Amino acid sequence: MRSLKKNSIKNRLGRIFSPLIFLGTGFIFLLVISGCSPLKPQTDPTLDKKARLLANDARSLNQEILSSKGTGWVEITTHRRNDKFNMAWAAQAPNRLRITLLVSGHPVETIVATGENVTFISHTGEHSPHTTLSSDPDLERFIQVPMRLSGMIALLLGRIPLDAFDNAWFEPNKDTLPPVVLTQNLKSTRQQLYVNEHNQVQRLVSFKRDNTPLYDITYLAYQTHGQSRIPATLLIQDVAGRQIRISLTRFIPNPPIKESVFRLTESGS
Repeated sequence: MRSLKKNSIKNRLGRIFSPLIFLGTGFIFLLVISGCSPLKPQTDPTLDKKARLLANDARSLNQEILSSKGTGWVEITTHRRNDKFNMAWAAQAPNRLRITLLVSGHPVETIVATGENVTFISHTGEHSPHTTLSSDPDLERFIQVPMRLSGMIALLLGRIPLDAFDNAWFEPNKDTLPPVVLTQNLKSTRQQLYVNEHNQVQRLVSFKRDNTPLYDITYLAYQTHGQSRIPATLLIQDVAGRQIRISLTRFIPNPPIKESVFRLTESGS
């Protein structure tokens, strides 16, 4: 008899608390989602569709270029110094790169990404050779701007380094050409994409979790190479005032590149 009473009490408590548990779990889930992904404002679904199309167009720019090589200039500016280098590179999607910075024809720094790891070599003794465990490390320590290797490779392939996104909308209450806001579910980072009246990308801003800019890319000039239009001059900067200006003076799309280019010799060259 007592066991029947206990079961009856359990059943009544279960009927009372089950909805509460469900609501509580849902509330926690909503907190997790809202804490990870920036909240999307109420926007016009038709305009959202247009924003997504603009973002997809930007992301598809030069996706047919799977490899490149060329030369150019890199100018790095911080509060302490200003350095200008010649640059020679060979890149292959998605994660292979060899880039050398030179001064007066003499190599200063070489970065070699094999697709599995990345090795940084100073030819002037600035630092000892360093190989990362990651295939896509942050380059802040080496080029003074917080961009990952994959972003740098995208730039050298003539692409726009857009992150994957699930949501796209126009920033409300902005000018006649508002930026497109891009977010990914379960992530608190976001990007803003600015295009001109011809739908050409003019600026890309990536934000940290605390909503402060991580880095800002301004596209200063485009050049035509064969059937492709390449962002040829661009400025990357962060909130600390560090800048890197990249100018591509020679660009060869889809050249054949030997495997040995992405391997280091025993001498480190």
